[in-house]
Amino acid sequence: MWKFLCRRVIHLITVLIGISLLSFVLANISAVDPAEAYARRVSKTASEEMVEQYREELGFNQSIPEQYWNWLKNVVRLDFGNSYITGRPAMQDLLSVMPMTLILSGLSCILIIAGAVPLGILAAFKEGKWVDKLVMGLSFVSISVPGYFLGLLCLLVFGIYLRLMPIVGHNHPITLLFASLVLSFPMVGALARILRSLLLENQRSEYVVYAKARGIGRRRVMTNHLLRNAAPSCIVMYGQNIGYLLAGTAIVETIFSISGLGQYALNAAVNRDFPVINAYIVLMALCFVVCNVTAEVCGRLLNPSLNREDRA
Repeated sequence: MWKFLCRRVIHLITVLIGISLLSFVLANISAVDPAEAYARRVSKTASEEMVEQYREELGFNQSIPEQYWNWLKNVVRLDFGNSYITGRPAMQDLLSVMPMTLILSGLSCILIIAGAVPLGILAAFKEGKWVDKLVMGLSFVSISVPGYFLGLLCLLVFGIYLRLMPIVGHNHPITLLFASLVLSFPMVGALARILRSLLLENQRSEYVVYAKARGIGRRRVMTNHLLRNAAPSCIVMYGQNIGYLLAGTAIVETIFSISGLGQYALNAAVNRDFPVINAYIVLMALCFVVCNVTAEVCGRLLNPSLNREDRA
């Protein structure tokens, strides 16, 4: 386990450095001049002298390697610079809107478990019957339908026609509920399909045949034996997709007018707020890597045979 953790920590540091380098280089080689973008925020009639002044003050007159090294030294202290729009530290602005994103993601995680686990068990228990085909059809639709289309459809049906939710949410609880449903919908179908496949695969194992030979009922075999062996793989897959949930909030928050992390980052991209954009990319990369490592550690704790394979 310790060797695995050391490898994953090295992998985490490497990925974060690579992502930070990529985001910084892309921001600096874009057609938009960061110094000009900052000057235009200060004054819409910024002159060339003012742009050059800000370019020197912000260090944009240095070479890209020098800029990246100075920026990386500040990032280690969680200093991504000040936002061009608000003038406050970029990380401070992101953390101020992050609680709403965490609430939205937390609701989505709960809905994923509440929806995928019963559907996966039901589909495996009714293999080949109409219930199984219905669940598999719904899972295919959930994976295929784009999130933005489903969000706009919810606004049209439940907001305009049925009037069950406000069109402009402003963090309304009903809006958060529908947004979390849209955010969790693809993951429910994917996890239900994987759980069904794992249950049916384990159902053909020798220990299941032996349990049935002892007279144990099918329902008890499903809950006490099959679920226990399918849980590690599902937990790993579930944990690895939490990062996708956090990243997917950008579209959902914009559609439902929720003032969260994703919407703030999209507004920063539209307004060319490079410190906020870089901070958001690094923060999302950190969330992805941490979620993946945590999920793999949980999977190894639930399945000790993987640790024995490493020692072998």
